[in-house]
Amino acid sequence: MTLIASPRRAPRPRKDGRPSRCGSRGLVVAAVVTVGSVLAGGSAFAWWSTTGAGSGDGTVGAPVALTTTASVASGAALVPGGSAPLVLTVTNPNPTSVLVTAVRLDGSRPVAVSGAVGACTAPPVTVDAATSSSVPAGGTVTLTLPDAVALGAGAPSGCQGASLTVPVVLDGRTS
Repeated sequence: MTLIASPRRAPRPRKDGRPSRCGSRGLVVAAVVTVGSVLAGGSAFAWWSTTGAGSGDGTVGAPVALTTTASVASGAALVPGGSAPLVLTVTNPNPTSVLVTAVRLDGSRPVAVSGAVGACTAPPVTVDAATSSSVPAGGTVTLTLPDAVALGAGAPSGCQGASLTVPVVLDGRTS
C-alpha cells in the first residue's frame, strides 16, 4: 500500500497580497488564554480551599465587688418570731451583667438598728432568700424579697417596729 500525502494548502493571501499568518498568531493567542485561565483557576482554587489554625492570647479582668444596701421593707411589721420583706439595692460596677442567685446574712458585720422603742442591741436576725435577678453591667437594681428577713423569737420587745439595716452577702455569677 502506498501512502500519498495530501498537499498542504497554502494560506490565503490577505487583501494587500501578503500571505496570512493567522494560523500561528491564533495558536499564540490560544496558548496565552489557556495559560491565563489555568493560573486564574488555580489561584481561585487555592484561595477557597485553604484552611488555617492558630492561637491567641487574651486577659480577663478581675470582677469588682457589687455594692448593696439591704433593709426591712418600709412599713413592714417585723416582730420577734416574724418575718418581713427585704428591700435590696444592688449596684454592679462590672462591664458584664451579674445574676444574683441567693442572699444571706453577713454575720461578720452588725445589724444597724434605728427607731427602736426600747433596748434593741444585736438583734437575732436571719436572712435567707433565693432569687434569680439580673443586674445589668454598670447598673443598679432594687429587689423586694418577700419574707427574706426574720427576727428571732428571743429578740427584745424594743426591737419591735425598729428599722433594721441588714448586712448581706450575695451569691451569683456573671451572665
